[in-house]
Amino acid sequence: MNGSSAFIVLVSGVLWAATAQAAALDTPGTGTAVRRIDVQAGMLVTPPEVRISPGLSTTLFFDARIRPEQLVLEGRERFQRFGVTEDHLVVVPSSTFREGERLRLEVRFHDGAVPDRAVVVLVVDAARAERQIELYRHARSAASYRQEVEELRAGMVRLERQVQQLQRSRTGAEYTREMLVAELRDTGIVHSRSWVPRKVAGDVAAARVEFVRLSPRWAALRLRPAKAGAWSGWSAVGATLTDVHGKRLKTLPPWQEGPVAADGSQPVIIIVDEPEAADHGRYTLELWDEGRKRTLKLEGLQAP
Repeated sequence: MNGSSAFIVLVSGVLWAATAQAAALDTPGTGTAVRRIDVQAGMLVTPPEVRISPGLSTTLFFDARIRPEQLVLEGRERFQRFGVTEDHLVVVPSSTFREGERLRLEVRFHDGAVPDRAVVVLVVDAARAERQIELYRHARSAASYRQEVEELRAGMVRLERQVQQLQRSRTGAEYTREMLVAELRDTGIVHSRSWVPRKVAGDVAAARVEFVRLSPRWAALRLRPAKAGAWSGWSAVGATLTDVHGKRLKTLPPWQEGPVAADGSQPVIIIVDEPEAADHGRYTLELWDEGRKRTLKLEGLQAP
């Protein structure tokens, strides 16, 4: 991929990030308190969590009509009770759910306005059920869209300049997706978020793991080594990204500019060809060098 193609990919990623899945901004609640979740267009953040408990009902009210026939709920058949209309949803989890289990819930709105859907994650918590949730959708005005277009244009100009600078620094070299992810710095425009592991094991350590999405069709993990001697000269030759159910996401082999330097400045890039799946849930990332002499395992990776 040359520099111009890379810029086109970036532009499509920016446009996608501005119009894709609606974001939910929330403040967690507990017990019998009524909690409000606001859904807004044009933002990409981690879906809010709603606590549910086996044997107790949780009701979600919507201020805009939804399409019951298009509702998607993971593990729907395992709920003790499930009821949905155009303005509310009631669920009663059964005892088959495990503590801490996470279930993605997606609803689509009826009128076709923006945002056209909302996503929340139901988390099984026997001690802390949220009994009533009120979800409010904020439609976008024409003025806000015009402002967003201007911001996107300004962002594209900055990205074009950055790509041109990268081209000049690599005259005559083929520019790949991995190189682009490794060298991009403008995370204010690129959709990028940190992934935090719950457990780290192996012979080497990572200072930072980022999930970078530049296109609806692909994303990448950017892993920055910790400044430790164990990394020096290390080159990853294999990697797996596995979800909590044991399913491996489709990834390309890890890429590096060269073996990790002593100061840990060389990032490791892993292209993910299933960005929709990787956007949600918890994952385990494993990396290894030739002969598996030195390995890295990050368990429970997810956005904070």
